Amino acid sequence: MTERDGAHGGDTISRRAALTGALAILASATARPALAQAYPTRVMQLIVPFAAGGGVDVVVRVVAEAAGDILKQRLLIENRGGAGTVLGSQAVAKAEPDGYTLLAAPTTMVINPALRTSLPFDWKTDLVPVAMIAKLPFVVTSGLKLPARTMKELEALGKTRGTPITFGSGGANTVAHLAGEVFGLVSGAPVLHVAYRGEAPALTDAMSGNIDVMFSTLAGASAHVKAGTLRALGVTTAKRTSLLPDVPTVAEQGYAGYDLSAWVALVAPKNTPPAVVATLNAAVNGALAKPEIAARLIEIGAEPAPDTTEALASFMARDAQTWAGVIKAAGIKGE
Repeated sequence: MTERDGAHGGDTISRRAALTGALAILASATARPALAQAYPTRVMQLIVPFAAGGGVDVVVRVVAEAAGDILKQRLLIENRGGAGTVLGSQAVAKAEPDGYTLLAAPTTMVINPALRTSLPFDWKTDLVPVAMIAKLPFVVTSGLKLPARTMKELEALGKTRGTPITFGSGGANTVAHLAGEVFGLVSGAPVLHVAYRGEAPALTDAMSGNIDVMFSTLAGASAHVKAGTLRALGVTTAKRTSLLPDVPTVAEQGYAGYDLSAWVALVAPKNTPPAVVATLNAAVNGALAKPEIAARLIEIGAEPAPDTTEALASFMARDAQTWAGVIKAAGIKGE
């Protein structure tokens, strides 16, 4: 081989090496969309930051099963309660952002920052909204002996009898507790919160007249209302609920803008790929669009609430501001 031939041979090898490298880069680049499109390829973990069997847990399980059918992968529920939903939420905030560890985020997540001076994560920066699952309206109920039959009559009772309206909820600093405080603020009637360890004992005391009213989930109170052992004075959302269609909203009764409910949404760790977020959003919305799923949610006291990821992010930010304002105005002390 001549010197010139050797030079040409080296150039050929260099060109081949460069071509091989370019093809490898191209193969890598084209493989990424394929992997994203294949998601999910294995079981996903969905953490519910409450004990099993509660209202949020039941709602999440209904939707998760249907969404899993759409994704062709199982959403495995793990109940990880504790520390006011902080333990389970923190686990997801610190998880790998690969779409395989997700959180069923309750309203408590956006309330906690206004009540706690220190939290191990920041939901606004450590988590990303994915899809709204459902809203959970509350109903104001009383025992049959209470003379008030409407929210206006309840206000008048609180202003004239010389003692505050006593209202119960399933626990301090819950959405039901805050909903009662909001009624006191907008009506001007004096109110006194009575916290219980769960809804059941509070409902019992409402029926017996030991407290004036109870702010309860529809799931907890609707059967008692239909049985005639509790009287429903109003529902807390802007629109009436199909579970109790004859019960007017609080807003209808002269308290414009009163629209409060708990909710549960699907969220993921920050930096979760947008394609994964979009896939999950479509699966949840697809599940909620199924008539049998919507009917089941309504039956257990939840309202299906399909929405875009962007709309959910805006809603959560507004809701956080709303509850922070309520907590400050009501003078509720945190930890």
